[in-house]
Amino acid sequence: MNCIHCHGQVKHSQAPFHVDRKGYHLVLDPVPAWVCGQCGEAYFEEREVAAIQSTVNQLIGKYDRQNRLVGVEAVEHISLLDPLDVPARLDEFRDMKDGWLKGEGVAPSMNGLDWLAATFDRHFPDDLPLPYLYPTPEGGVEAEWPLGSQSVIFEIDLETHRGDWLCFDKQSDSEDTRLLNLDAADSWAWLVAEVRRLKEEGK
Repeated sequence: MNCIHCHGQVKHSQAPFHVDRKGYHLVLDPVPAWVCGQCGEAYFEEREVAAIQSTVNQLIGKYDRQNRLVGVEAVEHISLLDPLDVPARLDEFRDMKDGWLKGEGVAPSMNGLDWLAATFDRHFPDDLPLPYLYPTPEGGVEAEWPLGSQSVIFEIDLETHRGDWLCFDKQSDSEDTRLLNLDAADSWAWLVAEVRRLKEEGK
């Protein structure tokens, strides 16, 4: 298993899980997790997430008028964010600095990340699978969709708003490429139709 952020090797280990609530910080440690040996990103399995959710449900605080903790109250429901949620994933890229990739690598621009989050939200429907997102060394974003025997890599330039589409068929070794203008609605319509078609073919 490889890390979705840096592609480093992930090994079974333990990691802390942090929750922030009204100025208080809750740390659950140690929690069994899969941890990347390169960047330290932790991935938690379903049973650990369920246990964490149960604990957090029981430990939400009651506060007085001075915002001091006076007790805890249970909550009815906590929604876990999809790990592929595009705006949340792009927010993670905002902390990157130039040189992030072993002394090289350009940090994505804040304006470019804002544009991509808004554009993706406006054009990409909820019923299609979300892509895995990675920063590129050139300061762009790469979106990947594994769709059955097809693998889509879509490299997005945050400055020019252009995207290089590559669809690779692992069975036939064939490739389909296209350059898209992501400021144009018809380019997004084409991309959405292709992801939908590949999703259906991969069932």
